[in-house]
Amino acid sequence: MKKLVPLLFVILVFVLPSRILSANSTTTKPIATITVEAGDYDRIDTPVCVRTNDIEFDFEKEPFVVMEVRGGNEMVIPAQYEAGKSPKVWFRLSGKTEAGTNKVFKIYPNYDSRIDWAFISVQKDDKALTLKRGDANILSYQYAVMPAPAGSSNRYDRSGFIHPLWSPEGNILTDIHPPDHIHHMGIWMPWTHTHYEGQMIDFWNVGDGSGTVRFSKFISTAQGNIFGGFQAEQEHIGLRTSKGEQVILDEIWDVRVYNNGEGLDQDYWIVDFKSTQKNITDIPLIQDEYRYGGFGFRGAREWKGANSAYLTSEGKTRADGHATTARWCDVAGVIDGKWEGVTIYSHPENYKHPEPMRIWPEPDNYVFFNFAPSQAGEWVMEPGKEYVFQYRLFVHEEKPNLEEIERVWNDYANPPNVSIETGGSSNKVVLFDGTDFSQWVSERNGPIRWEIEDGTMKITPRSGGIMTKDNYTDFKMHLEFKYPDMDANVRGQSRSNSGVYIQRRYEVQILDSYGLEPRNNDCGAIYQFKAPDKNACAKPDEWQTYDITFHAAKFEGNTKVKNARITVVQNGITIHNDVEIPNKTGAGQQEGPDPAPILLQEHSNILWFRNIWIEPL
Repeated sequence: MKKLVPLLFVILVFVLPSRILSANSTTTKPIATITVEAGDYDRIDTPVCVRTNDIEFDFEKEPFVVMEVRGGNEMVIPAQYEAGKSPKVWFRLSGKTEAGTNKVFKIYPNYDSRIDWAFISVQKDDKALTLKRGDANILSYQYAVMPAPAGSSNRYDRSGFIHPLWSPEGNILTDIHPPDHIHHMGIWMPWTHTHYEGQMIDFWNVGDGSGTVRFSKFISTAQGNIFGGFQAEQEHIGLRTSKGEQVILDEIWDVRVYNNGEGLDQDYWIVDFKSTQKNITDIPLIQDEYRYGGFGFRGAREWKGANSAYLTSEGKTRADGHATTARWCDVAGVIDGKWEGVTIYSHPENYKHPEPMRIWPEPDNYVFFNFAPSQAGEWVMEPGKEYVFQYRLFVHEEKPNLEEIERVWNDYANPPNVSIETGGSSNKVVLFDGTDFSQWVSERNGPIRWEIEDGTMKITPRSGGIMTKDNYTDFKMHLEFKYPDMDANVRGQSRSNSGVYIQRRYEVQILDSYGLEPRNNDCGAIYQFKAPDKNACAKPDEWQTYDITFHAAKFEGNTKVKNARITVVQNGITIHNDVEIPNKTGAGQQEGPDPAPILLQEHSNILWFRNIWIEPL
């Protein structure tokens, strides 16, 4: 396979024909199994990655494929490899992944068939590098010097900025060299009031001739069906230092555009921007307290007055947003009679986050926005130290949609948790993924009468329990459950009674026991044998977790020689730690040497279960 660019990171993509494959249709073992947990937030087409350092496989040279596990099937999905110091495989949580659920993926080796997925490409001419999705332009990075308008000083000649940024509809959302502020350059990131050797250097306004910013070189480019982007080196130059013209800050821009799927009704772009700056001199660069400087955005020339708007995460607008702090700010306006906009997010790890903002408050003005950490006070860029600034752009059609803006924020600030098991050694079985009862049977030997409701399994009272089709001996198991908030007159064992019957012999009780002293028949108890070490229950109507590690009783013939042992973690708190169980509990079946199924009890109460998996040991 060809390397796209033999530099910092390289993208190789391997996929299979677009079809669903049965879990047994390949004789090759997976080289890794990946579990992605949505966490507390819904996810839509969220890009995720897994580090490959611990996988014994040469992703740069060998073909591979990523499959999503759906019930008993596995389906090929788009994937992309990123090489470098921290190599990764990228893929996407296609469609909607609801809060509290997870998805399982597998990486298989030695496939070389391909599909033409939608693609983020890099196109470069002698002036600009442009990122595109199919035929649609997304943004251009201007690396050649852009001359100032005729009649202007050549001090305003600039390189190293983004313009145009296009909307999904194809309209240009940025502006450069506007007559009112000729030094504004689309999306750019210089500093303004700084001091070096006791003299002020202005890298932003540039008209005084004290400083400027220039493109130096490209470090790498990447393109693929998950993202495309580039890394470019820029130089912040003092033009009148004691050494004459001198590079003070070395800066790396890492810009990438993610290839969103079709999960939303409206088109959008997600653009990540990262600036890493290093003072390469032996003298500090002092950032004065000032109202602007840093990541800047100059909006389209059509965005003016009533045809434009600001909205911050704190509900501030053009009238009252300047010099306040926020997680994000949306800038929007009308072009050809239609609203379009860009939400600009400050990463939680940024200096002075939530960052102060420069917003033009005048009601008839154009749109300019700047995250300006220097508003918070003087700070210093020390010699040899790196400073990292990260921002995300959500480029959208129509006026800002708060639900979608916050969803993108949660992807950025609170990404899904990704875990990996390597070597194909995992035997984890997804017992319930929110779609069907394919891994279950009714304890009454008839049809299952429980319901599938919004990705959960809901108990139908007086319909009987359900149990796994397969039998188990030693295992780890994860499940989540929720019970309703019942009337206060309902007491004791009538409050949302259910249980997890391990091998149909040992019950871990489920009950609304919130706030009670632990007893041996309350939630988390090994029923009628041992109370939980502490009450770890959440309130009704809140999802809770059990993580159970079980080692079955050992028999020689029909004679038991070792008791069963169990560890239970409820909501992250260990409530039983390697406890021996001397006999069956409650209504459980008699102990014996044979493996047996897991049963979820129906006890005339409504409960919900979700996200259930088991891994034989």
